[in-house]
Amino acid sequence: MAEHNNDDTSASQTLGSSYIAIEHTPPPSHSSSTVSISDLDIPLMTKSLPPAKESVVAPSSPSSPSSPTSHAHKSRKDYKKEVENDKASWPNGKRPRGYRTSEGKELAEKSKNYKSGVSIPHLSAPCNTYQGVLTHALLGAIRSGGVSYGLKALVNLCLGMLKLMKGKTTFGPIFKDAFFGADAIRFGSFFGMFSFLWKSVNNGLKLHRGKDDRLNGAIAGAVAGLAILIESHERRVTFAQQMLIRSMQGVYNAGKHRGLFSFRHGDAALFAIACGQVMYAYTMQPDSIPPEYLKFMLNTARVPAEALAFNRARVRGFPVDVSQVQALVKRFKGTPKAVETVASLTEYTNIIPCAVLHPAFDSCKVNNAERFVQVTKNILPVYATLNFVPLLILRMKRLLADPVNVLSKTSFNTLRSSVFLAVFVVLYQSQICGHRNLVKSGWVQGNNKYLYWLFGVTCSGTAIMVEQESRRAELAMYVLPKAAESLYKILYQKNWIKAVKHWEVMTFSFAMSLIMSFYQQEEQVLSPFVTKLIYHILGRN
Repeated sequence: MAEHNNDDTSASQTLGSSYIAIEHTPPPSHSSSTVSISDLDIPLMTKSLPPAKESVVAPSSPSSPSSPTSHAHKSRKDYKKEVENDKASWPNGKRPRGYRTSEGKELAEKSKNYKSGVSIPHLSAPCNTYQGVLTHALLGAIRSGGVSYGLKALVNLCLGMLKLMKGKTTFGPIFKDAFFGADAIRFGSFFGMFSFLWKSVNNGLKLHRGKDDRLNGAIAGAVAGLAILIESHERRVTFAQQMLIRSMQGVYNAGKHRGLFSFRHGDAALFAIACGQVMYAYTMQPDSIPPEYLKFMLNTARVPAEALAFNRARVRGFPVDVSQVQALVKRFKGTPKAVETVASLTEYTNIIPCAVLHPAFDSCKVNNAERFVQVTKNILPVYATLNFVPLLILRMKRLLADPVNVLSKTSFNTLRSSVFLAVFVVLYQSQICGHRNLVKSGWVQGNNKYLYWLFGVTCSGTAIMVEQESRRAELAMYVLPKAAESLYKILYQKNWIKAVKHWEVMTFSFAMSLIMSFYQQEEQVLSPFVTKLIYHILGRN
């Protein structure tokens, strides 16, 4: 969830209907590899910049090739046509090195805006000697560790305050756990060590080889990935999953920007397929979902865990204890009609009725309306925390420069994300209730377990359209690792695959090798969230 909301509206703000393009002058050349604070806004891919020149392009129409919105929904056929047109200028008909489609070039320019300054200045030192490299790495580690520790501690504090507002705890333990607990300390230590290893190895290789290329970034990223050993096993697994998916996203975007392939609404389709697996696991294989994530799903959906267990038993052909079903309905303040319905059940009932899934409401429509309101209300403070805390810590300059616009857009996106989740929950529950009503009326027979996978695909594929388009890929990247972990555990239980010791460390190092290689030479293929996260916490090399 954190990854879901950290991305702000900076990418979408550059996609307006009017567009002013100013060709930047190349940065001043340096005799050494020194990186100073004044150089932080210099784009990485400086070799492709034109000579010093300023030109202003008038606002273009949506159909103009130079308009940023003209590439928003380019199909694979359009990409092939663009590449075929470009081939006329290729020497000997071969793709030149560094070739990019027009969208790839455009995103390379936009990636400069992702790093719009930091509230806490980056620390640097000249790297023309090995001692300078070590000093630069130590300064970077101090800043990266401090920023990440502070960010994690403040997020934990805000989330703890939500519990305080509900009367579940007191302020003292919340403050102590937030700032002195192992979670924030490990988080800061991990990023500090990662920064130290990445900067020292990368700059050391640059000094030794006399080159600053992808190979340096790949080797440094792989070595720095070993810093994940500082984190707990559960956190290592989460990081490994997320970064592997992010690295594959970079590989996909790199091919897309070269005109090799493109899939319209591919992010929404990927999100739907991943959610199908997650919702199947939620209903049929809850042990394959991380406990904290499962707890979040149960609290959000507000369906009793026992009701899911009863349904799971009947899907698999096992009998249910009717007395336990009746006790469940009474415990959740079931209506008289719900109590009467469960009283007529048998241990081999065909299907668990809606009276067990939402005993407090006889009407499925009323229940879904109440769920929509409650889910939106309950998740809104969480999304507000995840959106506003990074804004205050990492993008204070932007907030002070245009407070009304930034606050209004962040607030709207917070509400939009809350509504998205509420729509997701309501659509899934509506399909469950609709299926039971069809069985009750005799239109449908049976209760197949794969229906719950299908319901997950259809509800998520529809609900994702509520979110802004620039956020859909981030949502897919968040859910996909959960789905992959669930599928892995299910296959492992069936003895179809074997476990590999320390796979999460190897996976994370491999993923960071790809990500840091892209960040060093082709950062626009990474998502805006990843680019901004690396820049604000780790900075430039």
